[in-house]
Amino acid sequence: MQSWFHDLADYADALRGEGEELTLSLSAEETGFSRISSGRVRQCGSIEQRDLSISLRKGGKEVCSQLMLTGSLQNDRAPLKSSISALSSAVDDLPEDPHLPDLPSPVREEYRGDGVIPEPDELTDALAGQLEGLETCGIAMTGTMYRAAATSGGLRRWFEAPRTVIDGSMHLLGGGATRWVWAAESWEPNSALRRREQAHAMAEILARPIETVPVGTYRAWLEPAAVRDLFQPVLWGGGFSARAVKTGSSPLACLYDGTKLDSRVVLRDHPSAVGAPLFHDSGHGIPAPVELVSAGVGLEKLTSPRTAKEFGYEHNGAAGGEMPVDLEMAPGSIDPDQSFEQLGDGIWLSHVHYTNLSAREGARVTGVTRWVALRVKDGKPVAPIGTVRIDDSLIRLLGDGLVDLGSRTEVLPELHTYSKRHLGGVKLPGMMVTDLRVVG
Repeated sequence: MQSWFHDLADYADALRGEGEELTLSLSAEETGFSRISSGRVRQCGSIEQRDLSISLRKGGKEVCSQLMLTGSLQNDRAPLKSSISALSSAVDDLPEDPHLPDLPSPVREEYRGDGVIPEPDELTDALAGQLEGLETCGIAMTGTMYRAAATSGGLRRWFEAPRTVIDGSMHLLGGGATRWVWAAESWEPNSALRRREQAHAMAEILARPIETVPVGTYRAWLEPAAVRDLFQPVLWGGGFSARAVKTGSSPLACLYDGTKLDSRVVLRDHPSAVGAPLFHDSGHGIPAPVELVSAGVGLEKLTSPRTAKEFGYEHNGAAGGEMPVDLEMAPGSIDPDQSFEQLGDGIWLSHVHYTNLSAREGARVTGVTRWVALRVKDGKPVAPIGTVRIDDSLIRLLGDGLVDLGSRTEVLPELHTYSKRHLGGVKLPGMMVTDLRVVG
């Protein structure tokens, strides 16, 4: 695939006109998958996808398009030529872009992950043995992910990494469900089995009668996935974005205006922590890590080349959306295996579903419980709780409301498949908090 992409970039370079500059960005995968329902593998298939983004510049103008390609240079030349011709015809009609960032310097870099992935049949056979007798649904995927960028100025960046992902849920007759997620560059069946067993271990508790949790405030333990869920709308809302902070729309703007979190809170954007490429579609590299919060104090912001050009900042390789690629949080001192005992009396949450900002100021987040949500008394889980809505400030939870963080972090890969499989994710510990607000 790499030689095909480089040949494609050379061919595109020969097509550009006087004064034109090209950037090509590739997102591709070769993946086998198995769909699971009712505890059985029901469908097996494969995906081969090559999505090419093309940017053509002339002077201070830029126009872009996208193509789906075949991987055969002979077949892909014609649509590429047609697309570049159309862009070349359109660019002169555009207005000048005063904040068009400079193209990246011409570097040549490549990364190839050395993980071992199973053959699709091997993964299917392993799953079949682990699903017997369980009401499980979900999907398992294994294959190679590719990202690449090239410019007419000579830049060539290549990223290639294997990925195996299992994303499933186990449902109980009483209506409860547990989540089973496992992902890694190398297939480790024993590790995947342990993750399934951890999810299944909650079944006995979830089978108990549901306990109603009244509106009020509760001491709470949030598993790493629940912490991720609370962060998501804040990040989507431009929490660490330099542009959003500058324009006053960031939910975390107060961190850069004197508000401090608990001194144990350390946050960074660290792409290599979860396995994302160290460059963006534009070809600009990411000088990881970017220290976002240290000792509870807001430090760096994620700054894209465009934002840097517009406001006179130094950019740190952030993409246009200025979101963390791989958000990493430093651990604390609570042993996650002792979370029930450490909680004492309160609620234990594995996930918070459908989170949104209820107010930008103070990064107030609302969502409902999902998967495993438990009532804990005297350090023991006693019953599942019904669906409740929480609404609280992430600033408060990471500030005065923080009791401590888990002593181990968990890698939670990005599982979205909108238009393609995505890379990156988060690496977070669990979190113990006081006075978590249950509002309904």
